[in-house]
Amino acid sequence: MSPHHTPLHPCFDPAETSNELSRLLVSGPIVDADLDRRIARLRERFRIYCGIYPFGMWDSGLVVTREMRALTDLLLPLAEILPAFSRLFRLTLRFPPLLEATPLTTACSWLDLLERLDVSAARGNPARLLEQLAGDGARRTSFVFSLFIPRHYGGGFDRYPDQTAFLKRWIRQRGTPEGGIFSVLDAACGCGEGTYALARLLMGMGVAPDRFRVLGSSLEEIELFAARHAFFPHDQRRGEVLRSFAAPLLAAGAATSIGFVREDIREATGGAWDVILCNGILGGPFIHDRQTLERTIARLAARLAPGGLIVAADRFHEGWKRRVPAAMLEEMLRGAGLTVLTVGEGVAGVRP
Repeated sequence: MSPHHTPLHPCFDPAETSNELSRLLVSGPIVDADLDRRIARLRERFRIYCGIYPFGMWDSGLVVTREMRALTDLLLPLAEILPAFSRLFRLTLRFPPLLEATPLTTACSWLDLLERLDVSAARGNPARLLEQLAGDGARRTSFVFSLFIPRHYGGGFDRYPDQTAFLKRWIRQRGTPEGGIFSVLDAACGCGEGTYALARLLMGMGVAPDRFRVLGSSLEEIELFAARHAFFPHDQRRGEVLRSFAAPLLAAGAATSIGFVREDIREATGGAWDVILCNGILGGPFIHDRQTLERTIARLAARLAPGGLIVAADRFHEGWKRRVPAAMLEEMLRGAGLTVLTVGEGVAGVRP
C-alpha cells in the first residue's frame, strides 16, 4: 500500500471496516511451501529443545533468567524463528511493515518475545504458533494488531492533563485564527485517541466542527486503520471506548473535520498549522539521536502558521529523559526559530 496523502475520515461502519481491512491484510489460510519448510525446521528445533532444556517450558508470567535466555537462544535461536515470522508477514500484509517498532526485533530471545506476544503460543512452540496463524485468518489478524498495538501502548484520552489545561488557555488567548479555521496536527498520532480528544477539546470550547480541522498522522498503517475504524481485534474494550468517545463528534457532524494520513514526521512538509501536537515520540525509542531530533523539530516548526504552537509531552522512563532532557528539546525549539513557553508538562514553542 503506497503512502496516502489525502486524509481519510473516521468510519465505524462494520461492513466498510471489513472491506477496508481486506485491502490491508490477506484473509483466510496462508499456503506457502517456503513457510512450510521453515515451520518444519522449527518443529524439529523445538523437539530437540524440549529434550535437552533443563528448565520448565514457557508459560505466562515466567521469570526469565540469564541461563534460561542463553540456553534457549542456543537451542531455539531467534535467528531462525524471526525469518519464518517475516515470511508469514510478507504473505499477509499488503504494505511494507515497520517491524523494527515491534517486539520481533527488540526481544533478545524467544522467551523474551513470548512474554510480549499477546498469545498463548502453544506452550512456547514457535512452529505450532506459526501453523495456527497461517491457518486461521481471524487469529492472524488479531495477532498482527497485537504486535503493532500492544495493549499497554498509547491508550487513553487525557494522558497529559497539564498540557490540556495549557492548550485551553492558549486557544482562548489566541482566539479565532486568521481565516476562521482552527487547524491542528496530531503528529505521530498512534491509534488516534489524542486526535479525537483534540477535536472534543475544540468543540467543547465552542468551536463548531466546520470551523476546525484536526489531522492525525502516523507512519504505521495498522495504527492508522485502528484510529479510523476504532478497530482493535485483540482488545475489544479499547474499540468500544474509542467509539463511545468519538460518538458526540460524529453526531455533531465532525467526521469530515477529522482525518488521518500516513506520513513520516521526520521528512514531512506542508501545512500551516495553528497547533502541532507531538506527544510520545521526541526523545524516546524511535527519535532520539540529536541530528534526527533537530531535523524533525525543524520540519515541524516549518509547518506552523505564524503564531502557531508546538507542544510535546511523553511518558518515557527516566533513562530516556536523561539521554534527551527537556532542556535539550527546548534548545532545539529555539534553534528552529521558536519562542519557548512554560507548559507545565513537556515542552512548548510558538512561532513568532
